[in-house]
Amino acid sequence: MDFFEAQGRARSLSRRLVVLYGLAVTVIIVGVYMTVAVGLQFAPTEEGLEAAARPLFDPPLFAAVAVGMLAVIGGGSAFRTAQLRRGGGAVAELLGGRRLDPGSSDPLERRLLNVVEEMAIASGIPVPAVYVMDNEAGINAFAAGHTIHDAAVAITRGGLETLSRDELQGVMAHEFSHILNGDMRLNIRLMGVLFGILLLTVIGRGILRGGYYSGGSRRSRAGKGNGGQIVLVGIALIVLGYLGVFFGRLIQAAVSRQREFLADAAAVQFTRNPLGISGALRKIGGSANGSKIQNHHAQEAGHLFFSEGIRSAFSSSFATHPPLDVRIRRVDPAWDGTYVEPERVTAVAVEDRAGGGGGGRIATTGGPFPVPIPGLPDMADGGIAAAGVLATAGTLNAGHLERARTILAKIPEEAREAARDAGGAVAVVVALLLADDPDIRERQDKLVGEALGEEWAGRAARLRSSVVQAGPQGRLPLLELCLPSLRSLDEHRADALRRLVGPLSRADGAVDVFDFALFHVLRRALPGGSDPASSGRVGAGLSRRRAEAEALLSALAWAGSQDEDGAIEAFRAGSAEWGSSAASALRLQPVGGLDLERVDHALGRMETLPPKDRKKLLRALERTVLADRAVTVDELELLRAVAEALDVPMPPLSVTDVNSERSDATRAGG
Repeated sequence: MDFFEAQGRARSLSRRLVVLYGLAVTVIIVGVYMTVAVGLQFAPTEEGLEAAARPLFDPPLFAAVAVGMLAVIGGGSAFRTAQLRRGGGAVAELLGGRRLDPGSSDPLERRLLNVVEEMAIASGIPVPAVYVMDNEAGINAFAAGHTIHDAAVAITRGGLETLSRDELQGVMAHEFSHILNGDMRLNIRLMGVLFGILLLTVIGRGILRGGYYSGGSRRSRAGKGNGGQIVLVGIALIVLGYLGVFFGRLIQAAVSRQREFLADAAAVQFTRNPLGISGALRKIGGSANGSKIQNHHAQEAGHLFFSEGIRSAFSSSFATHPPLDVRIRRVDPAWDGTYVEPERVTAVAVEDRAGGGGGGRIATTGGPFPVPIPGLPDMADGGIAAAGVLATAGTLNAGHLERARTILAKIPEEAREAARDAGGAVAVVVALLLADDPDIRERQDKLVGEALGEEWAGRAARLRSSVVQAGPQGRLPLLELCLPSLRSLDEHRADALRRLVGPLSRADGAVDVFDFALFHVLRRALPGGSDPASSGRVGAGLSRRRAEAEALLSALAWAGSQDEDGAIEAFRAGSAEWGSSAASALRLQPVGGLDLERVDHALGRMETLPPKDRKKLLRALERTVLADRAVTVDELELLRAVAEALDVPMPPLSVTDVNSERSDATRAGG
């Protein structure tokens, strides 16, 4: 599947959501008005006589009802949207999730964290926060967030304790598909919308309780009162609220069902193991608790879950998820129709308990996918398609998972353990920037001591050898392993680290490509950085971002060139994506003018590009990388960092594979 096409489909679903939301609000307004209008027909006058006949349509009354309902529904939606502004973590906490400590030694939690780390490194996204819903005995999971930078994944206690590693991996692969396909932002918007629509039911219940007690009190004093009418109003609002529930289910079904089929198919492609996700679905079917969620917010979040989270009074046509048996047969046509009663997991592999790479397995029998699925091309070997490096954007497959495990296995355990707590993660980040030259190191140690304290300089120095052993291709994954821990820093410490990175990078008089990547990733990830809810907004197009395009193309051109002539050639190759007339206006920037702040500013401005322009920019940067006959690790790291800044995840690529593909393409072209 083309990543950018998937993003476009998610945006089109957003437009459909707006239409359905408008229709639901209109019907609710009309329903409330009719209830009020009919009620007024029978309301007594002040003299106690029957009221004179009123027209059924009263424009002032309709306007008053419309304004009131828009205020209630719109206010409710705005309230919930603001509440979820922090992203995936806010959703998980609203649904009763407990954030896992990245350094947890609990075997089941450690296994889950390892699976998520592998998936994140393999797909090229920052490692998301991981939550467990401790009070939920059903088997379910979800992913939530505005962008890949504030994503969170969660699983119920029932799922954590009863799924095997293969099944857990299948469920997480399903959720990562939603992350990669741009579903999360739509899901959060939908939660805000649904809360406003469902708010009438909440208000109705409150009025019903208040009217009952108020009416009873008045009757005891005066023998009569308006409590009965208040109760009727409450009942009417509850009924109208369930009209909102109906429309909420309709909206959820409209945007959710087909995406679940696609995510199931993608999960099989990711893991090359249909028995993983089908096993999880069969256990849901055989469990007494099924996939049901008890949390009272489940109604508005039903579309988020891996499987149907709530019992519905409506037809299965309005279910947020397809039937279990249909989903199972799609991924496992040989299924015999029986479900499995889940049992608690009693043994966890040594690799998972210790947190090492390489836990679990990937099935290799039967090909990458047992049934052809439209829109899911076979890239099971993790190689580079003929379409180029950009073709890997937003992809995840068994080959990528194996590569991620290889990368993780090369990172020394000392560095991985340090990345799992906030203090150690800070030391790892510093160690990534330390130089080997003693004179430069002395200046860097002084900078660290002044910003963080002497003990941090010593800790980072001790970690330096482990960081170096991770190798060039392990640096960005190691940084991403640190992100969950770094997000828990207090703002004072986070700001100190953010201000330290620049001077530390420039201590040797030069800034290399990895420094650009690290600087920008930290700007996005550290507390007090960019607002997650504002990420993903669409601004000016590429035609109005000339200075930023020049900075990024120039940085990548110099990164892979030995001299100015090579940089000029690479820059021209990339700028050709604009067309001959526009390309002639672009100029290669001198390497001395490409400092951290300028490149970071350019990346920040490019974050608001429309999807088609993001694709064009990345294709231009790809052309820059592939202008010569060889691709360096530094070039790929910067290309991946730029893609990540644009919310376009790109898996770790083998330089050997890219250069081999490039050579093959050159020979084929003569």
